[in-house]
This record gives sequence, structure tokens and C-alpha cells, in this order.
Amino acid sequence: MFKKSAKMVAVCAAATLGLGAAQEATAGVMMQGFYWDTPSGWYNTMNSNSNGLRYMTGGFGINRMYFPPPSKGQGGGFSMGYDPADYYDLGTYNQHGWTATRFGTQAELKSATTAYRNKGVVTMADIVLNHRSGGSSEYNPNVGYNTYTDFQYQMSGQALWHYNEFHPSSYEYSDSGSFGGYSDLCHVNPYVWNDLVNWGNWLKSNSNAGFNGGWRFDYVKGIHSWMTKDFRQYTGWSFGLGEYWDANTSILDSWTSASDASAFDFASYYTLKDICNNGGGGGHMPNLVNHSMSFAAKNPWRAVTFAGNHDTDEIFQDKMIAYAYMLTYQGYPSVWWKDYFDYGLASVGGQWGNGIKQLVWVREKLGGGGPNIQNLKTNDGNLLIYGDADGTGSNPGYIVVINDDANNWRGAWVQTSNNQLKNKTLKSYAWYSSKSGQNYQPASKWCDGGGWVEVWAPPRGYAVYAPNGY
Repeated sequence: MFKKSAKMVAVCAAATLGLGAAQEATAGVMMQGFYWDTPSGWYNTMNSNSNGLRYMTGGFGINRMYFPPPSKGQGGGFSMGYDPADYYDLGTYNQHGWTATRFGTQAELKSATTAYRNKGVVTMADIVLNHRSGGSSEYNPNVGYNTYTDFQYQMSGQALWHYNEFHPSSYEYSDSGSFGGYSDLCHVNPYVWNDLVNWGNWLKSNSNAGFNGGWRFDYVKGIHSWMTKDFRQYTGWSFGLGEYWDANTSILDSWTSASDASAFDFASYYTLKDICNNGGGGGHMPNLVNHSMSFAAKNPWRAVTFAGNHDTDEIFQDKMIAYAYMLTYQGYPSVWWKDYFDYGLASVGGQWGNGIKQLVWVREKLGGGGPNIQNLKTNDGNLLIYGDADGTGSNPGYIVVINDDANNWRGAWVQTSNNQLKNKTLKSYAWYSSKSGQNYQPASKWCDGGGWVEVWAPPRGYAVYAPNGY
């Protein structure tokens, strides 16, 4: 790749080495704690909701909070952080027109991460490694004209780069992609590599930011896959999650293998979008368990499912169908702040049994945080039934029915292999229907000693069944 400098070797030695590949998070529920154009001072809002998110219902809630990009952007207080200028300015220095970032001051950031950490919720930072913004103009002999690549005036005094730290560089002419006309980082340059790894370890310190739950890597199509792997390794094998914007599950599988990180499941997102927005009956439910249409089906250990984020707010109808799937299926689900709070999906209509809160309880209490899925019925275009294939006394597992029919209740006889469900009355603990007059709790069902049970769900809705008594 390239020869590391003596300074880089020191950084490597300071990082936690010899641990091998980290176990990826496959249990629990993550939340993306921001959206585009959040109000100023957002860290305080995140902080004030830490208790309610950790303890949504029945003592269960999220286990990871995903924070926005923390560094000062060229846009100062208007910036969402994707135009990083001074990596080490977390809302401390009066530069680029502001002291605080859009989200708040460094003190407010530390207070927010501390609030989540104290409740056992790890905190993950969104970081931008592809490009940098806000440099001054300088003559660039690599291209023969002036470029905005002079960063010697950043007030933190750190990562004071010049033109050769960017493409085209004497170390490398280009990598896999640039973005938006921003100056494109050359990670093969040892000064860039070293400064970024130093910054990652600096962000982890409780004295600076206190991120202890890994990294969300922005626009990973634009950087070498080895860079995300290196960044994870030399910051203590922290959890890594890439924004590889592609719905091809084989490509996602290849990138996660090369980078040794997880990836957002854009394949499932677009499959869910098609099902939810079609008005009923136009989608194809078995696509959600098809390895070519769902990365969570293909590689649950690396898939992070989502129904919306700051870039993709496109599911505008029957979004609870998407959350029913995400929160009961395999993979690592990410709940979006705007869905939970602004769109009212935390507890739909205030009714028990409906909404994200109850589905989180189902996943954590009944499914033990990480279900082992058995497909039970996948040959009906409007009906999908699957279940947690095993369970324990305290986490018995469940059977999920998702119905895409626009008007009618749908159900089927299925056979589960889960011994915790056999010879039991199964009660519906979570359900929902967007059809007027049909949003009521399905009747309980008997599961016999052979695992056979008939389960139903309302139109454009879902139902989750588990043994009575929980």
C-alpha cells in the first residue's frame, strides 16, 4: 500500500492492536439522531431525549446513537457538517463565521455523548473522509493553477494541509471518486493517513467528544475500502458503517468484505419503498427475504436496515410496514429521529400495540435483540410470514405476519421450528393497519405440538405473535 512513517508507527502502537476483526453489531436497535436542517443547538435536543430513547417501553430502547458530523464545516453554523474544514474544531473556535457548529458547542456535544454513555448507549460519529472544504487559494504545481487547498490557517492548529495532501498528489493521481467539487483527500499520503487516524482517536476521548460506538463513513464510494478498514483498526477496531449507496446486494457484500465493515441496506430500503408506497397489492412481499433484493436477507451480519435518513425521506405511505419488517427481521435496524418524533411513529395514535416503541420491545424482549429468522411463507405476493427460529424462556421468539393486501385480512397455516412457541397460546403483542376500522388486535391462536399455527394480519398492516404471558 505505502510505507508508514515513524510518526505513523507511533500512532499504530498507541491504538489497540492484536484484537483481530471486531464482532459487528447485530443485536439491538440504533437511532440516527438528526435530520437535514435540524434547528441550531441540536445537541441539547439529543441530550434531553437520552432517557426516553434508552427506556422507550418496558425498560427497552436503543443501544447506539448516531450523531451528525461533529467538525466545523466551511458553512459554519449553517453547515450540516459534510463540508469539513477544521477537523478539531467541534464548536470551540470562532472561525468560518461561527463558534458553535450548527449542532452546538463542543461542551454541549460532550454533555450529550456523556448522557447516552451513562445510560449504556454507545455513541457513533458521522465522519467525512472523502473530501475537505474551506481552504484558502494557493498555487498548485500538481495541476498548474490555484486550488483551495491551503489549510494552514485553521485555528485548531491541526491537519494544516496543502495541495499535495489532495488529488492529484505526488503519492496518487486519483482514487475511486470525488464529490461536489470539494478537495479530494489523498489517503495514500502518509501525513493525511496519520492525521485522520490521530483525529479518530482524539474524537474517542471523553475529554474531546467521547464517541465510543464507532464510525459512520460518509460517501465510501469515493475512498479506498482499505481506508475504512485501516481507520477502524487503528482506532481500536471500532464499529464501522459505510454509506455505500447501491441496491445491488452482491456489491454491498463485496464492499463490506473488503472494508471489514457494515453497510446501510439500500437494497431493502428500495424494496420497502416499493411495497409501502404502492397503496396496497402492488409490491411483492417475498422480495424482502430474497437475497438479491435485501442485504439483510443475504448477509445479516453486515446489514444495517433503515426506512429513512437525512438523504432519503421517500417512504410517505404505510411506513409502519417498513418498521415492522426492520425491527423483527435479521440485520441491525436503524430508527430515524424524524420518523420517531416528527412523523409520530413512536406510538401511532397513542394505542398500545402500535408503533416503533412496541416493535422495539418485541425485538428486545421477545427476540432477545437479534432474531434467528426462519421463513415460513414466502410464495404469496401480498403476504409474508417469518419467525424467530429459536428462543429461551425469557426470550421466546415470535412469528411475524405482514399483509400488503389493501382491503382484506390475510393469514395462513405455518409450521415453526421454535420449541418455545409449541403447545402455547400465541398472543399478538404488536399490530397495525392503516385501513380505517381494521386497526385492532388480532385474536390469539393456538400453536400445537408440531409447531402448526394459523396466524393473520390486518390489511396494509402486520401482527407479531408470541406466547401469552409476556
